Amino acid sequence: MADTPALLDAARTYFASGATRPLDARRAALIALREGLEAMEGELLAALRTDLGKSEFEAWTSEIMLVRQEIALVLRRMRRWAAPRRVGGRWFHFPGRAALRMEPRGAVLILGPWNYPVQLCLVPLVSAIAAGNAVVLKPSEVAPATAAALERLAARCFAPGHVQVVKGGPDVAVALTALPFDHIFFTGGTETGRKVAEAAARNLATTTLELGGANPCIVDASAEPAVTARRIAWAKFLNAGQTCLAPNHVLVHESRAEALLGALRETVTRFYGPDGHGMQRVVNARHLARLKAMLARGRVAHGGAVDENALHIQPTILLDPDPALLREEIFGPILPVVSWRDRAELLAGLSALPQPLALYVHTRDRGFADAVAEALPSGGFCVNEHLVHCTVPDLPFGGVGPSGQGRYHGQAGFEAFSNARAIFHQPASIDPPLRYPPYRTPLSMIKRLMG
Repeated sequence: MADTPALLDAARTYFASGATRPLDARRAALIALREGLEAMEGELLAALRTDLGKSEFEAWTSEIMLVRQEIALVLRRMRRWAAPRRVGGRWFHFPGRAALRMEPRGAVLILGPWNYPVQLCLVPLVSAIAAGNAVVLKPSEVAPATAAALERLAARCFAPGHVQVVKGGPDVAVALTALPFDHIFFTGGTETGRKVAEAAARNLATTTLELGGANPCIVDASAEPAVTARRIAWAKFLNAGQTCLAPNHVLVHESRAEALLGALRETVTRFYGPDGHGMQRVVNARHLARLKAMLARGRVAHGGAVDENALHIQPTILLDPDPALLREEIFGPILPVVSWRDRAELLAGLSALPQPLALYVHTRDRGFADAVAEALPSGGFCVNEHLVHCTVPDLPFGGVGPSGQGRYHGQAGFEAFSNARAIFHQPASIDPPLRYPPYRTPLSMIKRLMG
């Protein structure tokens, strides 16, 4: 197993050298990452195909593009984000000056997932570098070819100790989270997120937890079936459904249920072919077995064929699902569809659910969309769209409650890896006696002045 204490020691030593603090050094590191990403693009795309069966188009648009976009945004805005911010005070603070200064946390740990192993490792890495930290990055062992490529990328782009990539399984992750890092950034499942939070709490380390959840998709009577079906199918079956933001299940008004179901069947066939093999495979045999067992928890209305040798399951529509399935994160190409009739009952049912990472609604009724958003808090909320909110550079991304804690992307990511330090400067030459004992000013006057 990796010598995890040595990794932390190397990160602390590099951070203590002061090399990460100058903005010009941070900028140079990000430019090196951008150039390394470009030089190794073919290698990374090949690794994603090996690990996940991703097509070049989907791998580039859902992984490489988002990292490049994040680097570009940070290079434009980093100096502004890092600059001290003046903060107004009260009259009795005069002539003192208050400010907020963003400072790096120090040695930070990033634990990445397997489903988008380039994007979800490198986007937080961009934020951590921009904020001036030294980083230990552990990619998922479930995507080993990508983990190896990321290790080569880090060695190419960064000085020893600045960014260290460590490979290994859950034992390495457990050993790392037991160490006193200054911040831990984790992307993965809710149960593992709880364990990371517990381990971090023992060292009083701060955390950003990007988790998941059973993201509902609500379709009302005003939605247009064909467009709605295209957007749902694209978001659900992208990456074989292995997307934390994917719509988990569809709740459709009974007046649109038949039309939507027909449009979904037609759309899925057009997207992925009659046998569904136009969609990529799932990650491994363990996840395929988990998904195969879910097929028995409802009535298959489309798809459902499983090719265990190819690690492939057809894009599947499931009717009459087990109600418990609607509270689980499916994380695969199985889409339960349930009809609803009464708006009040729908909203009451939503309000009883755990807060998801995303909530989706298809409607032309702004009032209905607002009612859905009010019924169920979520990390993100989209009307007549899916996933796209996470590609808006200036929108913070993250969950709420069981779907996550903290935000990143853009300025939110910079701040997640920074300590906001309160600064106050007071001239030594002015020192009114009002606050010092023995107190001679009547309290009644103090109340009037300070109230």
